[in-house]
Amino acid sequence: MLAFARLVLVLGGTTLLICGVVLAALGLVAGAWIHSLLPEVVINARAVGGATFALGVFLAVAGAVQLAVAAAVRHAGRWVMAGAAVLAGILASLLVASAVAAVTEVGRGGTPWLLAAALALAVASMAYGAVAWQLGRASADIPREPQ
Repeated sequence: MLAFARLVLVLGGTTLLICGVVLAALGLVAGAWIHSLLPEVVINARAVGGATFALGVFLAVAGAVQLAVAAAVRHAGRWVMAGAAVLAGILASLLVASAVAAVTEVGRGGTPWLLAAALALAVASMAYGAVAWQLGRASADIPREPQ
């Protein structure tokens, strides 16, 4: 019954985990390169590398949590499903905000490729929204006792 929810959580968690590990590694070894990609900023390359590393660690942990939630949903009770629904709802809203930011950047003169990214983010947001709905409904279903 919750196969779609588990699939979305596993795919999203795996993506976040891999991207987080790659971003953390880039923060450790390529801070100067990332700094060179930014417009004129006041902070130095080590600070950019440190911030990139911290963001990567956060993404990796978020991916690991999402994978743990996907595993727990299979045999979960009502409260775990409700928590997973909240997590999916938060991720859906973050993806919508990221899609809006991408479209806004295109409007400011950014690369049109960001429109494709915005579309992908919107599709992912709809998937997480559907997961939040599915898990929320499953957590609210009250098992009826036979009479």
